[in-house]
Amino acid sequence: MDRLALWSPVPVMLGVGAYFSLEKEPLLWAAVLALAGCGVLLVLLWRTRLRLPVFIAFLVLAGFAAGSVRTHLIATPLITEPHDNALIEGTIDMIDLQEKGTRLVLSHPVIEGVAPEQTPVRVRIAFRSYDPAWSIGQRVRVRAMLYSLPQPSQPGGYDFARHLYFLSIGGTGFAFHPPEIVAQEGGLTLRQRIDALRHSIGDDMRAHMPGPAGDIAAAMTVGETGPIPEEEKSLLRDSGLSHMLAIAGLHLGLAAGIVFFTVRLLLSLWPRMAVRLPTKKIAAACALLAALVYLLMAGRPIPAQRSFIMVLFVLGGVLVDRRGISLRTLMLAALFILLVMPEAMYGASFQMSFSATLAIVAVYERFGRYLYRAHGGVWNHIRNHAVGIAATSIAATLSTAPFVLYNFDRFASFGVIANMMVIPLAALVIMPGVVLSLVLMPFGLQQLGYFLLEKGVEWMLAAAGWVTSLPGSTLLQPAPTPWGMALSGLGLMWLCLIRARICLLGLPIIAAGVATMLLHHVPDVFINGDGRQVMARTENGQYTMLKGQARAFAAQAWLRSEGLEEAVPTRETSAVCTRERCDFRNIIVLRKPQVDAVREAACAEHAAVLIAWWYLDKERCPGPALLIDRGELETHGAHTLRFTEQGIQVKQAWPHAKSQRPWDVPDVEESEEEATIK
Repeated sequence: MDRLALWSPVPVMLGVGAYFSLEKEPLLWAAVLALAGCGVLLVLLWRTRLRLPVFIAFLVLAGFAAGSVRTHLIATPLITEPHDNALIEGTIDMIDLQEKGTRLVLSHPVIEGVAPEQTPVRVRIAFRSYDPAWSIGQRVRVRAMLYSLPQPSQPGGYDFARHLYFLSIGGTGFAFHPPEIVAQEGGLTLRQRIDALRHSIGDDMRAHMPGPAGDIAAAMTVGETGPIPEEEKSLLRDSGLSHMLAIAGLHLGLAAGIVFFTVRLLLSLWPRMAVRLPTKKIAAACALLAALVYLLMAGRPIPAQRSFIMVLFVLGGVLVDRRGISLRTLMLAALFILLVMPEAMYGASFQMSFSATLAIVAVYERFGRYLYRAHGGVWNHIRNHAVGIAATSIAATLSTAPFVLYNFDRFASFGVIANMMVIPLAALVIMPGVVLSLVLMPFGLQQLGYFLLEKGVEWMLAAAGWVTSLPGSTLLQPAPTPWGMALSGLGLMWLCLIRARICLLGLPIIAAGVATMLLHHVPDVFINGDGRQVMARTENGQYTMLKGQARAFAAQAWLRSEGLEEAVPTRETSAVCTRERCDFRNIIVLRKPQVDAVREAACAEHAAVLIAWWYLDKERCPGPALLIDRGELETHGAHTLRFTEQGIQVKQAWPHAKSQRPWDVPDVEESEEEATIK
């Protein structure tokens, strides 16, 4: 029964998935009432054989109710129509630095032309520059283009609107000019004070460590990954070291470990104190406090929360003389996050963090006595360290591979080698530099820590560069299907949680999930939700933009989903494009709504597909076999088309109609400028 309890996150995830897969928002009271009723039934049947199926049903309903309650608690109004050059006044709640520009999240906004009851809790505005004078808590005023939340860029794509909704952001936009500061910081909340401190630490690191090293150091200390140049991001991603930028178990564990051993060493220097005081427990308490501070400084990301929960159990075990780390600890951490923030299940951070930790803990639980030798001197300690790094790297790399493919459409072939090179560097140089700089910062001596941190980051980039220079270092592949990813996750849990030899059945289950990438049907045409980005496949299997720019966010997402890096310019294909229209393989894309003659001519032609980003009268457009206009896109969202012998296969983001969820609103205007700033 104890082993069976480790599977409890699975039915909770099923409930969360069932909630988010609905087309319409369920009744909150019905979800809570069903959970309560099942709970009563569970109590009544606890001593019978029916307790297991009833308990599973209770966990499923708990996941479903958690999603419903969480959505109800957010309950932010959304921007439903574009506002051109709207005057917006709000309080800076977050400063999100980017490689090119800045995004400010404004809380309690007042928006010109929007009633107070229809105003979002927060809005996000992108700027092309950054001013160090900006600080959290300032009241600012700016004229900006404001739009509704962005919809998925393709059928089955990531739902950015849902992600932003659960951040209480109800609208996004961009401004050409910096904001006017109308009031300095007022009474800041505790969270705002922490975020302001985080931002000031990041600024200080970038000021004293110019270049990519400072940007990466700030990312590893306070979680600000936006300013990192794309070249360095790609280098770390392609070498399998992108996890170094996401503050998670490695960072938090090393920080807590460094504090633990340092405090215990310092206490042991005084023999009387070492004899009279429980130095191990004092060191554990200090390390736990350090882990909490690091969690807050990192911005509380999902992997760091999971890591803190596990550190809490480990160090709590030291305080009460119990063993703290186990698969049960990981199960409790997963349940906590799923029930408190159920939307996190759809994020790469949750998926990769828990899969890696599950595999690592399972490996040490099952093979720890073979990997670690307690006696043997210095060389044995070196051997233990090397074997531990290898086992950890292999387990983490292989366990996260399906999720890396699903979220990033690529796999680092030599990620194990890169991690074996960098993890010792992180333990001996980078993380000591992080801890030392934070400890010495109140005294103005943080540059001693910066020296270690900068050197460590530079060596890490050098290792990443060497790994990516190897032939075949990065494999670009289409992603497995969502069901394939779920199957891989189930196989991983089977492999790690089952102790008998039947656990090996998890390997073919994982392989079957990854193999669903072979079921991927390559689209011939991509159309985003507003019709202003259209990409088509050429004769040689590459893609070309028929409308929009290849560097736009939607186009980049399409290319990554097909395992490609860039689009072919139209001048190198058979596409014939003018300012008014673009013709390619019996596809017509209209570009200018003002030219009536071009529109009428296109509607009269017997093309396979006619695409326009404005409304067309279907009765006056009888020529094309398939007409996709503004109305069709507003109803069904982004489209993909595939030409077969049987005709045109059409996939839509919302096949039946636009789903009626709190985060879904008509996306009636394009926000390409903001995507360009990104």
